[in-house]
Amino acid sequence: MLDRTRGRASGAPALMEVVLDAAAEGAIRTRAARRLGLPDAARVLAIEGGAARIEATGAVPEHGRVGVGPLVPVLELPSSWEAARTALRFAADGTEQDPGARVVHADELGGLAVLAAAVAPGTKPVADVLALERARCAAPWVLDTLVTFASSPNLRMAATALIVHHSTLQDRITHVEQLLGWPVRDPLGRLRLRLRLQLALALRRLHLHS
Repeated sequence: MLDRTRGRASGAPALMEVVLDAAAEGAIRTRAARRLGLPDAARVLAIEGGAARIEATGAVPEHGRVGVGPLVPVLELPSSWEAARTALRFAADGTEQDPGARVVHADELGGLAVLAAAVAPGTKPVADVLALERARCAAPWVLDTLVTFASSPNLRMAATALIVHHSTLQDRITHVEQLLGWPVRDPLGRLRLRLRLQLALALRRLHLHS
């Protein structure tokens, strides 16, 4: 019955498909989970390319982008799978063109997860995202500098992470602000500007991984 109702896969892939299918009856999902030898609680990992992996320990692959769903009872694994896929969209390639964390946990996204529903294939990028793209085309170091700056407590710590002198980073930030057309640092509005920058970077990544 599992093979007949859940696609053409057989064996473990078919059982995985059933366990992660919210439309499948609870009893059927419980039976499939038992046949897979799953513990009472587990989490789902969304792997770059569309694959799913169920883990009890939270171990993640060493390569590629990964979204990690929350730890839930086995019957709630479909919700962990959905959250993992959302988290995967926020995961970066870790390259100069897409810098940032390669592994993203859904539990740590907070309100950012709401953005994923607003950015679908074909969604027009907002002005700040377009500004980021123009800045990236003007200087290859822009995105890595902004991601590090946005995630660091202060300029000196950002400079240390980037392995540049803090005066060099100050010059870079000044240049970036000119490219973007809006400031990213202001003692009176630091929180607001950091939030704007974080949102722009998050939206850009959602467009990249729609």
